[in-house]
Amino acid sequence: MPGPCDGLVVVDFSWGMSGGLATAVLADFGADVIKIEPPAGDPFRSHPAWIAWNRGKKSAVLDLKTEQGRSHAHRLAEQADVVLESFRPGVSARLGIDYATLSAINPRLIYASISGWGQQGPLSHLPGYEGAVAARSGRMMDFAGQMNREGPAYTAVQVGQWAASQAAVRGILAVLLSRDRTGRGQWVQTSILQNMMPYDLAGLVMRQLTRQHPQNFPANALGAAIRLPMLQYIPVRTKDGQWLQHANLMDRLFRAYLKAIGLGWVLEEEVFKRAPILKHEAREALRELILNKMQERTLEEWMRIYMEDGNVAAEPYRYTVEGMKHEQYVHNGHAVEIDDPRVGRLTTVGLLARLSDTPGQVGGPAPGLGQHTEEVLRRIASRPRATVTAAAEAHGDMRNTPKKPLLDGLTMLDFSMVIAGPYAAAMLADMGVRVFKVDATPEREQTISTGGGMAPMNLKNYAGKEAIQVNLQSPEGQQIIHQLIARSDILLHNFRPGVPQRLAIDWETCRRINPRLIHVYVGAYGATGPHHRRPGAHPIPGALLGGALRQAGRANPPPPDQPMSLEEIKEVSRLLMRANEGNPDPNTSQAVATSIMLALLARARSGRGQAIEVTMLQGNAWANADEAYDYAGRPPYVLPDAECYGLNALYRLYPAAEGWVFLACVFDREWKALCTAVNRPDLAADARFAGAEERKAHDAELAAEIGKIFAARSAEHWEQLLSAAGVACVQADWSLGRFLEEHPQAAANRMAVETESPRFGKYRRHGALIDFSDAPARLEHGSFNGEHTVRVMRELGYSDEQIAELRARGIIHWEEASRLPSAR
Repeated sequence: MPGPCDGLVVVDFSWGMSGGLATAVLADFGADVIKIEPPAGDPFRSHPAWIAWNRGKKSAVLDLKTEQGRSHAHRLAEQADVVLESFRPGVSARLGIDYATLSAINPRLIYASISGWGQQGPLSHLPGYEGAVAARSGRMMDFAGQMNREGPAYTAVQVGQWAASQAAVRGILAVLLSRDRTGRGQWVQTSILQNMMPYDLAGLVMRQLTRQHPQNFPANALGAAIRLPMLQYIPVRTKDGQWLQHANLMDRLFRAYLKAIGLGWVLEEEVFKRAPILKHEAREALRELILNKMQERTLEEWMRIYMEDGNVAAEPYRYTVEGMKHEQYVHNGHAVEIDDPRVGRLTTVGLLARLSDTPGQVGGPAPGLGQHTEEVLRRIASRPRATVTAAAEAHGDMRNTPKKPLLDGLTMLDFSMVIAGPYAAAMLADMGVRVFKVDATPEREQTISTGGGMAPMNLKNYAGKEAIQVNLQSPEGQQIIHQLIARSDILLHNFRPGVPQRLAIDWETCRRINPRLIHVYVGAYGATGPHHRRPGAHPIPGALLGGALRQAGRANPPPPDQPMSLEEIKEVSRLLMRANEGNPDPNTSQAVATSIMLALLARARSGRGQAIEVTMLQGNAWANADEAYDYAGRPPYVLPDAECYGLNALYRLYPAAEGWVFLACVFDREWKALCTAVNRPDLAADARFAGAEERKAHDAELAAEIGKIFAARSAEHWEQLLSAAGVACVQADWSLGRFLEEHPQAAANRMAVETESPRFGKYRRHGALIDFSDAPARLEHGSFNGEHTVRVMRELGYSDEQIAELRARGIIHWEEASRLPSAR
């Protein structure tokens, strides 16, 4: 069966992980991807994962520094649908392949840019290494306290590159949809910096709420809710020294867990009967009971009990390649094997999601350098020069046409809960989709005990949505929802298998109502297979697919045979939960939103809807794509050091005289520039540090030398000095929320924009992840439960009397919009 992108020609000028993953998704779903490399090749070809990122593509060598190379590139652009590049701002213009040049040659061209820092701002010229971006934006400082030392911690999972790759894909697909109407392409811009925003779950909002409403949102409220190991999310050590992550967020699941491990009796005790909502003393007493109990059986024994029970969310801590061997991952076909001429049998991540009617297919091995140059040049020579199409001419001047978001006119029903599904829908709302957020009534179907912490996060997850409350378990409620299904383009849910049928929103029911509907299920494990009925939440893929162990550093957890006291177990439990963090949810959101865009493109071509299945397992395997590959002789993956400063002396955090810096000095030219800028020619001349291999062999000595240099002056000084020299050395002592509010780089890229909530008043929310040259974003406030119920019911034709009667009977509901008092 054809993929959604069949027939599309993509010219890929990008280097590294973000561009590689973006065009990998397009290639997997049918696009003809031509990777253009300089004569020396993509500098990241030396990365062991490069062969996984670039499967199914072609390679052509063009020297863009020559007139002939630029001429060939222009001819390719004439014939292409998409061009992708990841250069620093200004470089593409010097090479003659910038948007202005190529769009003049081909007005239908979709030109996508993935930069490190954005196209504007004082930091835009810096090399866009993820470590530097994560450090300066504040993501590393948000991990402060993970290790028992002062200062920020290195962030191991390359979330910015992963999210940026998918933002680029969504932007490209959105313009493809609009091009059928306008005949013209656009410039799609995103950056690693912008794509740190998905991982700020509530930092920006909480900074404001604690100032504006301190009684309702004390400064430590969110930290107590999600940054410490809640009992529901407790990591435990088993009898055989293995570590097991739990994710029983819902109250009923936590109580099922207690019963499964033989602690059900605590629920009969007065002090524990409201578990997991407990006072400090009771909570810590129950923590000790759990940690001691879990040491009575081995990991295998506990997993057997959990599987038989079916209502306990838990998985062991594993590195990515080990997690990819999990029986559910294998059942889903999430991994693929490719015969690669360089390494033999390569195992790596397969298709991003399962699309029922246009599934796509992973292609063959990554190309050798220039393997397809002659073929590409013949293609150029054999085709006549392109002419501006009639559609492009008819729509040639769009300047005076009122601009709407690219996905304006599409409608989505969002039944999903927590973060992975809701945030995916919120990202599409930012691009113009009208999203109805449907919550159960009169109260939520499941109680989530996070101490009130969901309210700030929901300002983000409900952003731009119309929130309605409908009782899905009543015939009248289902009738209301079916009316909306008939009018919608997309339905998203994350109910466990069997629940959609009971609520009458399953795929078979929906397709009878609306054959054009795209029906999306996002789950921890998937809809079939040995684990499909088990519950799951974000710590599950975080632990199983390697993210948490990478973040924990080389020394954690201790070896299985090392004896540990209860206090030591508590400390490792704390560290592992901090390392697991919240990124697995937004990692999954990226896969969900991209998959929906692929299905929308397929529907534009076929006129038919289809069912989509996205798993948290696969979303997080892709997010760990720099580790998610295996072959005989695979080099060991480089983990952060034991204290999570970084990967090596030239890619790590250092304390300065005042504050912290992060140094990202990857290539020889950058090393030489560093030595010159800090006036240490002796380091450049030192035989121990003469080349990359020598520096690797003497890494500790080099780190000590560099540490002495940075200790002499402030972090601010080093950023100014080394940035001017073209070396990515940045301050690392701001929080992400502060960066978004205060830094000129964030302002230049509109990363925090003002909106107004009926409940919270004016506040600044996250900006757009994608900028389009000819289409605005739609950045609106985060709605509260039922905020738009009445408006939507009237739109469906219900009278005010009918609406009041349905509310009185508990069929629909809404909360009153009471404004919280502001601090004086």
